[in-house]
Amino acid sequence: MIEHDCVPDTAPPPDDPAAAPALAPGADPAPAQPQEESLAFSFSGSGAEYFRIWIVNLLLTVATLGIYSAWAKTRRLQYFYRNTHLAGASFDFRGDPKAILRGRILAVLLVAAYQYAFGFSARAGVITVALLVAAMPFLIRTALRFRLANTWYRGLPFGFAGSITGAYRVYLLPMLMFILPGALAALAEKTPMLGLAALLYLCWPLMHGAMKRYQHANLRYGDQRASFELTSADLAAPYLAAVLAGFVAIVAYGIAMYVGFSQRKADSSDIASGVVVIAGTMLLYLVFLVCGLFITVRMNNMAWSDTGFPGVRIASAMRLRTWLRLQAVNVVLTILTLGLFRPFAAVRSWRYRLDHARVEAAEGFESATGVAHQRSVTAAGDGSAEFLGFDLSW
Repeated sequence: MIEHDCVPDTAPPPDDPAAAPALAPGADPAPAQPQEESLAFSFSGSGAEYFRIWIVNLLLTVATLGIYSAWAKTRRLQYFYRNTHLAGASFDFRGDPKAILRGRILAVLLVAAYQYAFGFSARAGVITVALLVAAMPFLIRTALRFRLANTWYRGLPFGFAGSITGAYRVYLLPMLMFILPGALAALAEKTPMLGLAALLYLCWPLMHGAMKRYQHANLRYGDQRASFELTSADLAAPYLAAVLAGFVAIVAYGIAMYVGFSQRKADSSDIASGVVVIAGTMLLYLVFLVCGLFITVRMNNMAWSDTGFPGVRIASAMRLRTWLRLQAVNVVLTILTLGLFRPFAAVRSWRYRLDHARVEAAEGFESATGVAHQRSVTAAGDGSAEFLGFDLSW
């Protein structure tokens, strides 16, 4: 007689069919649990291939006095998006070049009005600046909506859900920072308000962080809205390290200049002091350049790595050293080839960003993206009346 609690000395291996428990008649097998996936982007384009598109775009833009630039931008975005692949599918850009052309004409008119309004009268200048500052946040929001609404993946468009109120809260102060000093200088050569306006630059790190948050927190894919938890202060943190490095560099530069000019007085050597000045200036510029690239890399990693959709998280891991080396080679080769290396540099930079980004899905990518659906016009809240449809960017 065999007792129920006895255990055989040798258990069958886990993959032995005999070890699997028998199913009751008519019972369905248990569904397989979705596996966590980490997917990499890939880019199938090449610099030589894009060069042919770029050179035609350039020649036609020059021949049409800039009018073709809107079609050139559409072709450029379509080339990069359609050659960017994720999970066996590619992205696409479906923007209307005529809408981009309208945006560029508007941008040219706004810049011309800002440049020449004070030449007519102070009142015309003030009115123009006021209208420009008031309009730009709305126009930037519209441009973001246009770009994302025309970016597609797997039959669904992306979107932008940022409110008009949010756009003014985020972009109004930066507009004042860029426009107000020039306007005050045009009104009066010396005014205390000019110095106060310049103080706005001290707030730029928080402004930049707020703009990044506004852009990433309001992304949409189909009817799914992105999650984003970083604050403006979190995103501005890279500026602190850059400012400290810049301060140390300025102090070192001052010491080097003092030593150099002291040596000149002692030895009456113009060559030695000149070498010190040139070397110190170049090193200071290099430090500022590296600090700028550090901010770009760090903020890009932070912003994208905190951006996610239901079941999906994006991870970006760009590295300052390799990004700096890549950009240095791009600049040198672009200068040596009189600008002809520029399309190759664009492809190299795009591929680098993709190679250092991944998409992670805890319960499987297909399962996560399968819940996204097309937004209706009512749900999207834009439609033709509100969504003007133009792009200000170049």
